[in-house]
Amino acid sequence: MIKRFVIVFITILSLASCRVNNGDIGDLFGSWLLYSMTVDGDTPENFNPEETFWEFQNNIVSISRVDYMYDKDSHWGTWSEDNGTLQLNFNHFESGVNPGSAQYSAPQWLGFPKRGAFQLSFVSRSSKRMSLSWHDSNGRIYVYSLRKIW
Repeated sequence: MIKRFVIVFITILSLASCRVNNGDIGDLFGSWLLYSMTVDGDTPENFNPEETFWEFQNNIVSISRVDYMYDKDSHWGTWSEDNGTLQLNFNHFESGVNPGSAQYSAPQWLGFPKRGAFQLSFVSRSSKRMSLSWHDSNGRIYVYSLRKIW
């Protein structure tokens, strides 16, 4: 009898557990592959459509580049949404790491400013695909197209 109770209790507990840390953040939750990037309508020469991943959980974003030998270069920030924009903040720090440096700097291969907060506009968005645009300080227009992979 006690064995059966323990099995039922563990089953109920596992079915009630949370799949998302700190609640459901909507359709952004998960991993996204950056499959297209343009700067003023042209694809940059060094862009590889299979190496950059954006991952969203809670208010944390990790943007990583994984090369052909599976070396991973990850950059951590926070994100929020406001009125059709995705706001990114790469100005965080920890003991021994200056704000907006090392893993807390923005990914430079995407044309982002090295550190600080900035916003991208949603061009299109669904639960499986999204496109974002951003204007840099030189007036260039970046467009990032992503598809959800997990």
